[in-house]
Amino acid sequence: MSKRITTRWYIGSWIVYILAVIAFLVIGHNTQGSGSPPLALFIPYAVMAVTGVVMLVMWIGALVKLGQQHAWGWFAGVLVLHLVGLGIIGMVAYAVSGPEDSAYVAVRPSTPV
Repeated sequence: MSKRITTRWYIGSWIVYILAVIAFLVIGHNTQGSGSPPLALFIPYAVMAVTGVVMLVMWIGALVKLGQQHAWGWFAGVLVLHLVGLGIIGMVAYAVSGPEDSAYVAVRPSTPV
């Protein structure tokens, strides 16, 4: 996966996750007196689950890309920040100033006719 895809999808999923948490808290707070939780709580919960999976896949994709590029400092930084709960900071830093994608082009020698 490219740097652009992984960072945009990760950061976008993180923003949607935060919005779903806010919606979950608002819905839960408004129905605090009732006996059972409302069915509407399932929607933000499902959104949080899906965005969590997307963030995990994009994070792993970024780590694989950094490993392929042998950018071990960035690899360690993104890995450690995510493991201590600051993954968004690592991914934003990677998006802003991380190593660029390197494109390898294979040129086939021409054959004389």
